[in-house]
Amino acid sequence: MKIFWLFNHPAPYKVDLFNEIGKSAKLDVLFERGTEAGRNSVFYSHKPKHFHAEIAHSIHLGGIDNFTMAYRKFLKRGDYDVIVLNGWRTLTEQSAISYCKRHRIPYVFAINGGIAKAGEAPWKVKRKTRFISGANAYLAPDARSAQYLIHYGADETKILLYPYSSVSERDLVPQAFSQDEKEALRKELGIQGKRVFISSGQFIERKNVAELLSYWPSMDKGDTLLLTGDGPQKAVLEQQAKNLGLTNVTFLPYLPHDELFRYFRAADAFVTLSKEDIYGHVINEALSQGLPVIASKNMNAALHLIRDGFNGYVVTLGDKNGILGALNSSFEGMGANALQTAKNNTVERSAQEHLKFFSALMEANK
Repeated sequence: MKIFWLFNHPAPYKVDLFNEIGKSAKLDVLFERGTEAGRNSVFYSHKPKHFHAEIAHSIHLGGIDNFTMAYRKFLKRGDYDVIVLNGWRTLTEQSAISYCKRHRIPYVFAINGGIAKAGEAPWKVKRKTRFISGANAYLAPDARSAQYLIHYGADETKILLYPYSSVSERDLVPQAFSQDEKEALRKELGIQGKRVFISSGQFIERKNVAELLSYWPSMDKGDTLLLTGDGPQKAVLEQQAKNLGLTNVTFLPYLPHDELFRYFRAADAFVTLSKEDIYGHVINEALSQGLPVIASKNMNAALHLIRDGFNGYVVTLGDKNGILGALNSSFEGMGANALQTAKNNTVERSAQEHLKFFSALMEANK
């Protein structure tokens, strides 16, 4: 099987997926650009091992958008069994979609997630529909993302829901940590507190860390909150915590996965109140360490992976009582459930589902 895949930048979770697919198929990947704005340099630590990768010499138009026609040299070869175009937002992606339609080249349209906008201007709906509709098949990570595709013209019968993951099987803990094991790890990491909560992500307005901090004065003084990451709002948030007199909140730098996962294993629960995430990898990452998750319903991964009272809680932004209720709930027994959820959502499982889907497409096209 020979596959071509167009993707925006070499995000580690995608590189891991490509490496896994590349073990069983010949995979060529064109990255539209080498980096995405706002990403820590450590973010790009995963390298191609089992697939051929090229980074296009594109014209950068802001932090994400770009334009290059480098995809043409791949599409003109005509010897790929499967062509995957990942997204429609950049000028490069729009050009590639138009090229395939114009030359009647079958392609799979893939997304990392999506949320249809209510009350959207008609011209925006028309524009999105133009690029999203008309693919021969679709890949989406969850039901809400599939509805996004359908909203903009995708054929529901052509959509595959695939396990979306930034976690490999080797990342999974054998079993959820006991309280004694957590205490020992906290001592090693220098973490204090009777209960420990952790949140990880970019310090930007969309991640909504300010709302989480605003509720922390209502928490017990023995409840520690660890905030790890970086971003333009970090200094503002640190000042907010200082103004609120929060001595039980600690800001940590951006941490690579292995180190971040150690902090996950030491915590009692992960919490994120993001205003919007078209998916939200960090939820499954926390689950993979046997960590229950409290997450905003505005995150697709929360709706897809979290079951209230089983492996965490899904909460509504602005609902102070509901959020504090979740934070003060018992998490007993949830660690094992969290881990079981993550076992069904690994990079290896995702690659298997992709390959099965691609094989079925090849059979259908014979």
